[in-house]
Amino acid sequence: MRFAVVDVETTGLDLRKDEVISVAILPMDGLKILVGSAYHTFVRPKSFRVSSIKYHGITPEILENAPSFCEVSEEIMEKIDDRVLVGHGVSIDVEFLQKEFGKCGKKVRFEKSLDIALVERVIGEIFGERPSREELTLESLARKYNVPLVYRHSAMADAYIEAQIFQIQMMRLMKYGINSLSALESFISRLGISDSHFIF
Repeated sequence: MRFAVVDVETTGLDLRKDEVISVAILPMDGLKILVGSAYHTFVRPKSFRVSSIKYHGITPEILENAPSFCEVSEEIMEKIDDRVLVGHGVSIDVEFLQKEFGKCGKKVRFEKSLDIALVERVIGEIFGERPSREELTLESLARKYNVPLVYRHSAMADAYIEAQIFQIQMMRLMKYGINSLSALESFISRLGISDSHFIF
């Protein structure tokens, strides 16, 4: 199974008004993180919300000479094509990416995505760990799995943290006999839980 761990930074969380300003994609073939094929780009937005700097540390000066999303849309598509998108709060990242592709005249739908917070809920059901909402934040998951938290809210750093957590989660699930995406999806369906909009 081919995955692409995706993380985007935006000017805010309002899908109608805010824009993507940083995209990181970290491919995984099975459980192997392909660090050498990692992709990152800053994206120059049409407008910038200064108040968002406190979350991502990206300033207008950093974005001044960055490409527009349309200018990098083809290479972003190449990196995620035919891969299952993985992330933390990944549905939000997917919605922002679809919106940006749409602004470039490209109708893109990502058929499959997997949220590591949802995977953690599955693990909780299996192993009786039942995590609280607070235990599903990226920080909490990183602490649980002893993944170092460095450069939080940098898209690439977050993607790498998410990839390592996902790797460990999948190894735990494989020991339980869940060793394919379809098996995981079937288990999720039986549990009746969804990945809709984990917002932390």
